[in-house]
Amino acid sequence: MFTPVIDLEVLTKATVLRFSDITDVDTGDGTKWDGVAGVDSTDVTAATLGVTDPNGLITTLNVLALITAADPILSGDEIVFTDITGEWVDGYYSAVYNVWMQATAITAFADYSGTVAGTVLVTSATHLIETGMKVTIAGTTNYNGFYSATKVNANTYYITAIWVVDDAAGTSTPCYSNTFTPFVYANVEMALEKMYAIFAEMDESTEADEYLKHIELCNGLLNALKSAITTTTVARVNNIYGRITRILDFNNMDLLYT
Repeated sequence: MFTPVIDLEVLTKATVLRFSDITDVDTGDGTKWDGVAGVDSTDVTAATLGVTDPNGLITTLNVLALITAADPILSGDEIVFTDITGEWVDGYYSAVYNVWMQATAITAFADYSGTVAGTVLVTSATHLIETGMKVTIAGTTNYNGFYSATKVNANTYYITAIWVVDDAAGTSTPCYSNTFTPFVYANVEMALEKMYAIFAEMDESTEADEYLKHIELCNGLLNALKSAITTTTVARVNNIYGRITRILDFNNMDLLYT
């Protein structure tokens, strides 16, 4: 199944978040753009990237025009999205990338709870939905919304919803969705650079030696953090980051630079 993938760069002293689609071109397994058996980028009808920072601030980008303009996507191509500017803090971000395809007409709803508890069966001919995809249902009285979908066959799928009645109308828009949780640590990197600059101006002394030890410890912890992001738990990542910030705080280092 097609799986959109994004990458994140943090630029200009943590004041710019730059996301890029790095899904690449399909080579035959149907998991990427265009190519042999991939999703045709010109068939996309809507696409958004929703980014939530560690403080809960949500930014949503409409990226449809950038995707369709990139057609045909070739090997190594990246689709660079519009920069998101602000004073970005360190920590875990949530980035939800949704890509909607062509809608199909819904002709029936049915109570499916006898087969799978708490579900409704949707009939929409040639819906193109695979299990694990999302779907936007619109134009109904009782079932409008954004759902996780499970394929039953080429013409039906089910959603988790409360059965009301058969609205026998509406549209079904399949959506490829992927969620990413990058960890930003740009601010502690800048704080360490500032500490090195301060150390460079210090005369040789016991105080300077201790200051350098703090820098080196922070650097070691930062390297451990970078490894932990992909190999261990959220709790352990946050613990390592907390150790770094306590050392920086002890040395009066701020964590936002603009």
